[in-house]
Amino acid sequence: MNIFTFAFKENLKQPINILIIILLPMAVLMIPGSPYGFPHGVYLIGLLIIFSAYLISRPLVEDRMKGIIHRIEASPVTHMNYLSSHLAAYFIVLMIQSLVFIIGTLLFHGEATFNHWMIYSLYLSFGFMCLTLTLAFTSFFHNFGLAFGIYSGFGSLMSLLGGISMPLYIMPEKIIPYIRFLPTYWLPYGLNSVYESEINGFLIAHAVLLIYAGIFLLIGSKRRN
Repeated sequence: MNIFTFAFKENLKQPINILIIILLPMAVLMIPGSPYGFPHGVYLIGLLIIFSAYLISRPLVEDRMKGIIHRIEASPVTHMNYLSSHLAAYFIVLMIQSLVFIIGTLLFHGEATFNHWMIYSLYLSFGFMCLTLTLAFTSFFHNFGLAFGIYSGFGSLMSLLGGISMPLYIMPEKIIPYIRFLPTYWLPYGLNSVYESEINGFLIAHAVLLIYAGIFLLIGSKRRN
């Protein structure tokens, strides 16, 4: 069994991951609609993706924190192969979660949502960014519980200021130029662009999310516990 298959199967065996993949997205669907864009759940699912990326990455995070990664480096398996296989497995889990949510929006919200493939693609770029953010963030810690506690506050604050928890249209105009530096800002920005049929904004959101993902991957893959 290769590393990718092992990591993927181990994730699916965890009961909490089934909750994350299927049940919690269904709960987010119940959040009422908004007169200024898509139903708020379409934005708020970003908060679930942020925490899902962290929780499903736990095996990789703990391997690094326990120093197991150093043993792997001494084996025929390269660090890059080990890292990319795990990230690919976790990304597939996030893909399934987002797909479950998208199907739910079709059934539950009907015509209130549209261009579902564009929304889904934004979730995928955002999910990959969140995985690499987890990788970079946890590289500075040696304890999973402590890292998760700080990450929870950090992720919640970024979601609030970035327009995921609180819609961008109620944000004071003066702070918009500053929150654009938050990676979380670009998911609601991209979703608003889809709602307003602004293809350039949609493409910019993708590009910025992937740039952030590249930066976080560079940091997380080189700094090891």
